[in-house]
Amino acid sequence: MRSSSWSLISFDVDGTIFRRPALREAAHALGLREEWDEIDDLFDRAKINLRERLQSHYALLNGKRITDILTEVAKVDVMKHVRETVDALRADGVKALLLTDLPNFLCADLVDRFGFDGYIASNVGIRDGIVSGEIDPLTDKRLGLEKYRSRMSIPRSKCVHVGDGRNDVPVFRAVQYSIALNSRVALVNKAASHTMITDDLLDVYRHLRTAI
Repeated sequence: MRSSSWSLISFDVDGTIFRRPALREAAHALGLREEWDEIDDLFDRAKINLRERLQSHYALLNGKRITDILTEVAKVDVMKHVRETVDALRADGVKALLLTDLPNFLCADLVDRFGFDGYIASNVGIRDGIVSGEIDPLTDKRLGLEKYRSRMSIPRSKCVHVGDGRNDVPVFRAVQYSIALNSRVALVNKAASHTMITDDLLDVYRHLRTAI
């Protein structure tokens, strides 16, 4: 990849880095299956909005130890060669960023595990290693990325986003190039510059080396 091609590549997390919804899996393992899934059902039936869904989900984690949550998260399968992909991007002078409505502590763990340059995520308070009641959900990933771009002086023409969900569509429209990765949603695939089915994140890097 030419160093001048891209400056920033943002990655969704669930379905893009993790093969399954990581925090949902962790919540189920921690005995919160019924409550967690009930909130998802309310959201799917349009009884609550995204902000309410995120706030309700993360409120369920109040009082849980971060180490217990991350222990369960670590059991969820990830894409092949995540670290290698991040290292290859960084070697080309490209920032690799996580962009998700998942909590900051989960993203910080992924930064430690795989070397991402940072994250834009929901803020969930932590005190003494325990989830507190402070919740500031990221309900607009596009706006989060725009603020980051502006702060870092990175032009839109140098940005790529990789994701699989409906909330990635506005981000696709706010960057120069986009990849719908393993998405099962027609709207998402249609909105992306390119679609890809793979279990190896290095395939994304290989594609971007030739993408205009």
